[in-house]
Amino acid sequence: MAAPLSMIPVLDQWRLFLALAGAGMILAFTYDCYRVGRYFWRPRYLTTLAGDALFWLVFTLLAFTLLMLLNWGEVRAYTLLALGLGAVFYGLFCSQGTRRGLYAGGRLLGTVLVSCRRLLKGTVLVILLPGRLVFNFLTLPFKPWGFLWRRWRRPGGPGGPGGPVDI
Repeated sequence: MAAPLSMIPVLDQWRLFLALAGAGMILAFTYDCYRVGRYFWRPRYLTTLAGDALFWLVFTLLAFTLLMLLNWGEVRAYTLLALGLGAVFYGLFCSQGTRRGLYAGGRLLGTVLVSCRRLLKGTVLVILLPGRLVFNFLTLPFKPWGFLWRRWRRPGGPGGPGGPVDI
């Protein structure tokens, strides 16, 4: 004998439907983030394939996690309908503005990273240049000995350690 099916009240079904529509919007937002990331990254063909596979793996795990949190993993017709409608709603009304903000944020992040790189490069030069000058000044008396040291480590001439090669 089969176990009786538990009925979910209509109000709870509507709440669940709206929560799943919100999950669909979250999933659509992750897709927008991926699109913007690819715009700035501009990967090649194989990297695109690997990135797409990784994105869909993460996307699937996110969808599974959201379904487990919201619906205990039960997939019903209204579950798929709600996820799809949430994604469509996001795509029609929110996607363009969100992508505009993500593009602006990406440009700002790029500007900040370039500025930090220039600052770090300038700081490293300011620190290393005087150190290099001091090192060169201190090793100046030993420069003539460097020739003898190299000669001692690699004796001989073009023919190797024993001198020229006899043919």
